[in-house]
Amino acid sequence: MRNTDTSRVLVLGATGRIGSAVVKALEATPGQAVPVRASRSETTVKQWIKEGREAVRIDLDDPDTFPGALEGIDRVFLMTGYTAAMNHQTKTLVDAAEDAGVTFLVHLGVFSDKRSTDPHFVWHELVERYIAGSRLAWANVHPHVFMENLLGINRLRDGHMVWPMGDKQVGWIAGDDIAAVVAKVLTEGPKTHSGKDYYLSADLLNGAEVAEVLTAALGREIPALVLTPDDLQRMIDAGLDAAPADMDAAYAASTLIWARQTYEGRFDYSAVTTSTVQNLLGREPIHLGSWATTHRQELLNQLS
Repeated sequence: MRNTDTSRVLVLGATGRIGSAVVKALEATPGQAVPVRASRSETTVKQWIKEGREAVRIDLDDPDTFPGALEGIDRVFLMTGYTAAMNHQTKTLVDAAEDAGVTFLVHLGVFSDKRSTDPHFVWHELVERYIAGSRLAWANVHPHVFMENLLGINRLRDGHMVWPMGDKQVGWIAGDDIAAVVAKVLTEGPKTHSGKDYYLSADLLNGAEVAEVLTAALGREIPALVLTPDDLQRMIDAGLDAAPADMDAAYAASTLIWARQTYEGRFDYSAVTTSTVQNLLGREPIHLGSWATTHRQELLNQLS
């Protein structure tokens, strides 16, 4: 176990929204934790190093890259792509982290009850049990629906907020709040956070309610198109809707299962807000109206 005042934190997904936000949040507390950016792209890693940033190459599908990336690392932020590959990726990375002497791992999971049947949720529950059975100290951060999904999979379509779950509400959380909580847990480390599960949900809203918030934030009428999972399936079968081209097929299928189970009430346990941001960060979470104002132009671009 390393005895240093400053921890070196390997940040996976550092080129993405959440990972890059975690890096930024860690850099906001200089002297406590040094973020080490990770990417599978050699070009990206070389560019970071050229800019004077600590960076390493790691390919989650190639365990041979793990020992070099983990050398000198104290703590790891683990997030994987949304594919079934997260199972073998996490297993092999946790093994390598144990061998490398990593002291603490923070995993980005989902808002589950640990009894899920939706495949994507099941994948996370499986890897969390493997992590818990390892020699590593660990914590899990469980965000509900990312507000950033409104810029991606839940983007406005033909000017509408499409909602395939009737009047069912889900929790929403901003990526910057996820990153701030992750950075706090990584910085304070296992003495404070080992074995903890942190659930994140700032707003509880359905599609019609999200549309109302967006209308107020954008100054443009954003109608809600409220559907059922069967309606959505018929649209997909007719070629009127489709998952993003770069989305893993198994994950895309899982999102439809999640929508159906939400509509059926099987996720009603998660229809809550949490005080995690207030408790850990001492401030209010970012609410959807504020988030939409910040991302106003990106949202408006979907209407053009």
